[in-house]
Amino acid sequence: MMDELKRPVLLVEDSDPDAEALQRLARKLSLSWPITRVADGESALDYLFQRGAYEGAPRPMLVLLDLHLPGVGGREILSTLKADAHLRSLPVIIFSNSKLVEDVDGAYELGANSYLFKPSGPEELEDVVSALQHFWFSVARLPGLGGLPLG
Repeated sequence: MMDELKRPVLLVEDSDPDAEALQRLARKLSLSWPITRVADGESALDYLFQRGAYEGAPRPMLVLLDLHLPGVGGREILSTLKADAHLRSLPVIIFSNSKLVEDVDGAYELGANSYLFKPSGPEELEDVVSALQHFWFSVARLPGLGGLPLG
């Protein structure tokens, strides 16, 4: 079961600065979960379906998904995951700059588990990541781990 605790969070983020800020903060906060990043939608689907270079990749504990990606977008990734019997229980958290009602509502209609706005500064990012850590890894129970606390 200890290996299950080291399953990564899959970060699907095309912005290098946003991904680097999140990964830097994860190291600073000594988060209990590793982050695996893919930079585009095609790679996200390959990772999740363990295709090509990602054959044998571990199933992530959850997905942090940027909504607006070049090529295969976040909406398509989300709807593909939620349509798949083996992946639909995987929590997907939208992590986006968009505050448009249609983006937020549309993400939930497609099955997102939550929607977080990307903060504009490092202090706000730390608050968001700390809240994410507390809720998803201390309060909530993730699929496949039963009642095991992660925090």
